[in-house]
Amino acid sequence: MTTTEAPEPTSDADRFADVANQLAGRPAPPVTIAAPERLDGGLAERWTREGFFVLRGVVDRDLAAAVADEAIALVRRLATTGEDLGGYRRADGMISVPEPNLVRGPTAPRRPEDHVSKLFNLHRRDPFRSVARHPEITAVLGALLGADVDCFNSQFIFKNPGAWGQPWHQDSLYFDLDRAPQVGVWLATSPATADNGCLHVAPGSHAEPLHHHVPDRRPDANLGYLEIVDHDFSDAVPVEMLPGDVLVFHSFLMHRSGDNSTDARRTALVLHHTPTGTAPVGTPSGTVDFMPVVAGFAPLA
Repeated sequence: MTTTEAPEPTSDADRFADVANQLAGRPAPPVTIAAPERLDGGLAERWTREGFFVLRGVVDRDLAAAVADEAIALVRRLATTGEDLGGYRRADGMISVPEPNLVRGPTAPRRPEDHVSKLFNLHRRDPFRSVARHPEITAVLGALLGADVDCFNSQFIFKNPGAWGQPWHQDSLYFDLDRAPQVGVWLATSPATADNGCLHVAPGSHAEPLHHHVPDRRPDANLGYLEIVDHDFSDAVPVEMLPGDVLVFHSFLMHRSGDNSTDARRTALVLHHTPTGTAPVGTPSGTVDFMPVVAGFAPLA
């Protein structure tokens, strides 16, 4: 009997998708809320029905601005002192990720912050830690996930002018953990509009299983950009936000971001959370670091 082996992935993007899609098909867990009585009116219903909600103005604008300023300062520091990993830079546990279409464009910017895409591993540092342990945010996280919660992933997103959006995806495909779902917190540190690449979400898609994702085939797309192509997104809605607004979303929720067609940077801090005691499965990730933020429903200082 003759057997035909599957072809080896031909690119880094294919190899990344091949690993991530090992989780594809995992069913969505039942939508539960640990302590619905701790959520203000309507939030529990929205979470159950739509898989997301927005907390308007929950973070002081001065803190949001300090987060953005410190992210830029850290990217500049990594550009001069960090270890060069083929365009990526690493130092003090942080990892900066380039925006390929801006790095190699005919008018490539000169400042480090003008051609970076993301900066990872920030939640143990201030002022990012102040957001991770913000009492109003952690109160919501405790209500959703339970009395004890960890922040396990943090990233600052630089959506520079001309940067492309991230295609439709589900975050849980990227998180191989022994508990699901996780809860994302997306803090706007600049205005997020339809023109500069705000998020779009598909309400109710958090009840879907993890879909198969294909690599983003655009030339110079960011490594790790994967796309859902087997779902109808006609009911998707944009989530426009002001600095200090926070989007809270289920990790199975399908979402994307748009391109930035303006001449100003759109920025955000994104934190991901899970019940304390969650453990990684398989090969450890360099962007997973469990830090307690809620203990006994109380925010940690």
